[in-house]
Amino acid sequence: MTKTKTSTRTFSKRATAWSLFGIFALAFYGVCVGYPDLAELITVVGSEAVAHLVLYMGVGHLDMRSLIAQGLLDLRRKGGKPDV
Repeated sequence: MTKTKTSTRTFSKRATAWSLFGIFALAFYGVCVGYPDLAELITVVGSEAVAHLVLYMGVGHLDMRSLIAQGLLDLRRKGGKPDV
C-alpha cells in the first residue's frame, strides 16, 4: 500500500502572507508620507490584496475537491467509518 503525500501548502501560505504584508506596508507608507495620489494607491492596494486572497482560497478549494474525488476525505460519511 502506498502512502499518499498530502500537501500542507506552506509555501503558498507564506507567499500569500508576505505579499499581503508588503502590499499593506506600501499602503501604510503612502499614508505616513502623505502621498498625493493616496486614493488611487489604496484602490490598487485593496484590489491586489483581494486578488491574492481569492487566488489562495481558490487553490485551497481545488485541493479539497481533489481530496474528495480521490476518496481520501469522506465528508458525508458514506463509507461507514469515521475519519480519524
